[in-house]
Amino acid sequence: MKTIEKIIIAAVVGTTLMTLYSYRKAQRENSEFVEPVLINKLVDNSKHLPDMPVNHPIGWLMHYSIGIGFVAAYWLIWQKALHKPTFLKIAIIGSASGLIGIVTWKLLFAQHDNPPKNDREAYYQQLFIAHIIFSATALATYKRLDDMERSSFKRYNR
Repeated sequence: MKTIEKIIIAAVVGTTLMTLYSYRKAQRENSEFVEPVLINKLVDNSKHLPDMPVNHPIGWLMHYSIGIGFVAAYWLIWQKALHKPTFLKIAIIGSASGLIGIVTWKLLFAQHDNPPKNDREAYYQQLFIAHIIFSATALATYKRLDDMERSSFKRYNR
């Protein structure tokens, strides 16, 4: 399996679990926390973008594309420093990702003429945890795919 395929699969798994967590928190807090929905609202409420049809997939496509970008960055870090990821290293990467996510969303909300309404403080708290979930599951998925490939390679090349 090619590296890009493993990155995409890991990103889809991580982004999906992150988004499920965001859905659950949104329900519990009765506030909009789901990233693709918020992206769609930013697009829909923008004066600078063309009108989109109802229920367009832009937010979902962007959310999963950003997930792929994060996993590609993790792969680069993995090659340089994460040869053997530990819980601490994954927590650090997840925390850094969470901080990047929070700063990005703060900038998006601040720069937008009509940003969606939600409980910002609660959103940023759940976003931080969501990124740790994303990082842990994406890295674990990538590592599992890599380990499976290596064990298959060894088995067939004896």
